[in-house]
Formats: sequence, C-alpha cells, structure tokens
Amino acid sequence: MATRRMLLKGSLLTLGMAALRAAAAEHLPHDVGRKFDAEGGVLPFAGNTLICHLPQQGEESHLFDALLDVYRELPRQAWARCVTALPPSSYHMTIFGAADDRDRHYPLWPAGLPLDMPIAQCSEILAQRLLQFRLGEDAAPYRMRVNPAEPAATETPLTLRLLAADAATETRLRRLRDRLSDVTGIRAPDHDQYQFHITLGYQIAPLTDAQDLAWRQTLAHWKTQIIQRVPVFTLGNPEFCVMKDMFAFKRQFYLS
Repeated sequence: MATRRMLLKGSLLTLGMAALRAAAAEHLPHDVGRKFDAEGGVLPFAGNTLICHLPQQGEESHLFDALLDVYRELPRQAWARCVTALPPSSYHMTIFGAADDRDRHYPLWPAGLPLDMPIAQCSEILAQRLLQFRLGEDAAPYRMRVNPAEPAATETPLTLRLLAADAATETRLRRLRDRLSDVTGIRAPDHDQYQFHITLGYQIAPLTDAQDLAWRQTLAHWKTQIIQRVPVFTLGNPEFCVMKDMFAFKRQFYLS
C-alpha cells in the first residue's frame, strides 16, 4: 500500500513539474526557440535581408561608438541576464526584412517561390532580382535619429527605435520599402506601420515588474546620452545580406 502511495505521489509530482514547465514555456519571450535558446545560446536562423550596417570607421562612426558604450554597460544591469546581447559587429538598421528559414509562409515568403525551396536557392533568386534593381532617387544618404519616445508597454528589451531625420528621407525609405516588396514578392502584415530600429539584444527570459521598469529607465538614460552625442547620423546604401543566425549578417553586395 505504501509503495502504491509513493508511486502515486511520484506520478503527481512528475505531472506537476510538467505542468509548471508547460506554463513557463507559454511565458517565454517570442524569440526563444526561434533565434535563441532559453540559456541565451544562438540558434540557427538562416535567411536573407536588406540592411544598412552602422559605419564603424570614419566620420559617420559616432553612433557605433556610442552604442559600444551601451554594450560595455549592459552586463552591469540587474536585468542583463534576461537578455542576450548581439555582437556590435552585427549592428545595423533593417531596410527590408526578406526571407528566412523559420517563416515559410506567404506573404513572408517570396510570392511564386515554393515553400519548401532551400533557403540558399531562395537567396540566389532574390540576389539576381536585386542585382537588376536600381535605387534611383531612393539612394542614400539616409539621415536618421534616435526616437526619444518611451517604448510601448508590450515592447521587450533591447531595441533602439529610429526616426527619419527629415521628411525627404522618410519619403524615400517608405517608397524604397514598397519597391523592394514588389521585387521580392514579400509584404509583411506590418509593412505600412514598420518602425526602423537597431536591435542591440533579445530577451530570453521573463522579466519581473522591477526588471521591466529598470530596463525602461536605463534605456531612456542611454537614449538621452546617445541623442546628445549623435543628434543625427547618416547611413549608406542598403546591403543584401545572408545570415546563418542573428550574430552575423554577411554582405553579398550593395544595392546601387
């Protein structure tokens, strides 16, 4: 009888632990299991994209230098263990997110291309299309600035929202995104509401209320410092890049 009670108790304990794990999994950040594991390790996320890397040398490297200071300070934050920081070499502003191995469904996959096409072949086809593409009046320079607004209540760390520094840049970037959507056959649901940004890290663990408040306060402080140092920064022409994961975006060519 005692043995049966012990077995029943063990079974209930196992079921209880399984329920706790399932509940915890439901509350994991969106990119855990997609781009990173629950310990913060990078996962495969093959694909292609159109971005502007931040200049790391020369007169236009001031923003990169300011973000290096953020990178240096990040490990000292109480909420840092809930975030995987991206390597500074990967810092970029996305112009147009193209195709990736995880989101194989239309309209996030190029129209007319089979959903089971190898991602390398998809990248080759998009590359050939984009080599024929001409920026024309939508070419760089793109003058941008950091958005000082507080992140939305649903936003997670660590993203630096951006704004066009002038109406002409905003017009060219929005028109360019429309044209790239046409040539790639991809149009994300948020295409018209897309917010330009630089991703500095990804949340990989739930935040307490105190941690959520802390990262928002820290980000506001960092943004104030960045805006003072770099009121406006300039980016060059978009690069067609391929990636294996979120740690590196390999430039194939500049759009021209």
